[in-house]
Amino acid sequence: MAAFDVTWRAGHAALVISLPKGARVDSNDLGGCYHRKVTSFRIPEGFVKVLLAVSAESNRWLEAAEVVTDAFLDIYASPRGYRNMSEAQISYVEEQDRLTSRARQMVASRSQGVKAGSFMCCSCD
Repeated sequence: MAAFDVTWRAGHAALVISLPKGARVDSNDLGGCYHRKVTSFRIPEGFVKVLLAVSAESNRWLEAAEVVTDAFLDIYASPRGYRNMSEAQISYVEEQDRLTSRARQMVASRSQGVKAGSFMCCSCD
């Protein structure tokens, strides 16, 4: 994540937006028991400042307001029939992965809740 800084100036006021740790968007379309896809937005640290000019002649600015925040948002998509689509996708991946087991190793290394012998995190019954 790269840092992001932007300043907007309008007359005697300015707005400064800073994301020192950047922003990140992740998407995962490996379906599960409760969703077909998840999209995650992450802003680990953000600052918004409002600055006001002391006078028109001076290049001095006063900080009028500051907001410090973070944002973490996960959006889960669960369209009609997603369980059947997820099961079909997982069956296809398992069939393609049968010779190498690379996908299974990758999923197992990232998720402790995966059952042995399956990509599913739980029983969808």
